[in-house]
Amino acid sequence: MRVIDMHTHIFPDKVAEKATVATAQYFDLPEPPNHHGKVQELADVLAEAGVEYAMVFSAATTAHQVESIHRFIYEQCRKYPQFIPCGTLHAEYENYREELKWLRDHGIHGVKIHPEFQHFALDDARLFPMFEEMERTDMFLICHMGDPRVDVSGPKHLLPVATTFPKLRCIAAHLGNWGDWDMEKIRPLTRLDNVYTDISSSFSYVEDKRPLYDILYAYDPTHIFYGSDYPIWCPKKELAKALALGLEQGLLEDILFNNFARFYHYKEL
Repeated sequence: MRVIDMHTHIFPDKVAEKATVATAQYFDLPEPPNHHGKVQELADVLAEAGVEYAMVFSAATTAHQVESIHRFIYEQCRKYPQFIPCGTLHAEYENYREELKWLRDHGIHGVKIHPEFQHFALDDARLFPMFEEMERTDMFLICHMGDPRVDVSGPKHLLPVATTFPKLRCIAAHLGNWGDWDMEKIRPLTRLDNVYTDISSSFSYVEDKRPLYDILYAYDPTHIFYGSDYPIWCPKKELAKALALGLEQGLLEDILFNNFARFYHYKEL
């Protein structure tokens, strides 16, 4: 069975462990990070798990980091053809038109936003010109969704983006609202043609998985992707958990590979 892990974070070796531990501590996760976010480590884990591709990204916590992160991601994807590159943006970053063009010219067609760590809301007005340019040039957006402790992401912050830019394909990670899987909050997202989701840090995070199945089945079945959220979680373990969800075989195969392969139309996977 073919697998694409479309939700992984990588960092330069010298900062990887510190960044990963800080993330786990911020979210008060129930166990230490499974890995440290180093590039070779991810390549090794993917090979061990039998995962064919992984989309890799890292969110810029300051505007100054945007370009250096992009060059890092690009270089790693040149070295590791199993990596699919994804960029980042920051609300204070002004050179976005030129940088988005640089991304496209270098085979990077998506942008990851993580509002909690970047300290701005997903629907911050400063981002809208960037989203407009992304929509115009057929780029996609993936965003961390939800944190019950702060109010910067989640469905009510993605809805204005997805409805203002109906051709901007938006991936609402973590079933659309990490840590607050309230169906009535998430349901409006599931009704939008340009909204997709992934199952990363969702089923693995809760003991009572029943509400998550309702959310999963509310989405268009072609709009659901598999992601591990490496390095917090282990791709091999997360894949085993996905296989054990009891999903119908065709849906499982679509989630694990086919859906994202169609979504990522920039090259054949």
